[in-house]
Amino acid sequence: MSTAPAAPAFDPAALHRDSVVFNALDCTPLNWADEIYLGKLAASGVTAVNHAVSISQDYDAAAAGIAGWQRRLAETGGRVFQGYGLADVDRAHNEGTVAWFAGFEDSKPIGEDLWRLHALYQMGLRFMGLTYQNRNYAADGSGESANGGLSRFGRALIRECNDLGVALDLSHTGERSTLETIELSEKPVLVTHAGLTRFVDSPRNKSDQVVRELAARGGVFGLAAKSGFLSPSGLTQGADPEVFADNIDHLVDLVGIDHVIVGTDVGDERKYSKAGMARVRRLYPEIPIVGDDLNLDIIHPEGMGTPADLPRITEVLARRGYGADDITAVLGGNLRRVLGDIWDTRR
Repeated sequence: MSTAPAAPAFDPAALHRDSVVFNALDCTPLNWADEIYLGKLAASGVTAVNHAVSISQDYDAAAAGIAGWQRRLAETGGRVFQGYGLADVDRAHNEGTVAWFAGFEDSKPIGEDLWRLHALYQMGLRFMGLTYQNRNYAADGSGESANGGLSRFGRALIRECNDLGVALDLSHTGERSTLETIELSEKPVLVTHAGLTRFVDSPRNKSDQVVRELAARGGVFGLAAKSGFLSPSGLTQGADPEVFADNIDHLVDLVGIDHVIVGTDVGDERKYSKAGMARVRRLYPEIPIVGDDLNLDIIHPEGMGTPADLPRITEVLARRGYGADDITAVLGGNLRRVLGDIWDTRR
């Protein structure tokens, strides 16, 4: 008969408080970036965050999104500030503030003109999804049944991101395009927020082959805190933190602790509405985020549904028997290491 793991030899709350915590994807819209949201960031203990400024917009809208967030950050009195490199992560950790990094979930704002990437980099763009579900100039998204690979432009875009120091995110990219990007990129690439086909066989999730190839080239994988990504019954029954931990265990068994990061894809819960989720289902039916009943209460695992809930990850990993060093690696150490490779460019 199995026995429960022994109590950890450390205080999970203190460990979380003292660690560099880097959330690889927060999707809170600008209109919810108020004092209530800032309070949730403070409660989360997060040190740095890749913020999804643009999901799938054109250049003008995406640039305006960065500018809008810059204006909002200036109003926080330094509690949250825009980050441009790893020195800002260290600064935030030392000050008890939050380093906010601009990220896009799609390369659509670049169109087919690389000068736009350079302009957005100057504004602070540091993370960029290659695609968001649909096909763009660079590649096929995971919602495309053709599952085509990289385009000629996509290959040029990857090389330019490598040279400039923009972290490539393959969370919403199709299987073939994902594998081709991992092979082509001279820098490690990221999957910041996805699930595993081992648990839910969805094109939005990633196969064991992708995870292995990603890790073999130095990349890291962030598990999204979405019930439908984590469990076959997630859309009808929800999930709990133990299911999240089951997925983490599989990642660790597959590629080791050094390739696992935190990337919750959790935004301020006020952004979720039945009308909004119905729109997501209509546009992206392959994403297992909500069921036919549009039950908003079970989108996220229990107790993991707001930006304030990052400490729950530390708690559940400690209960599973992970040591302090392994937990601090997952919370921020692994992503910080990989970003050192990506952002330390020739330019």
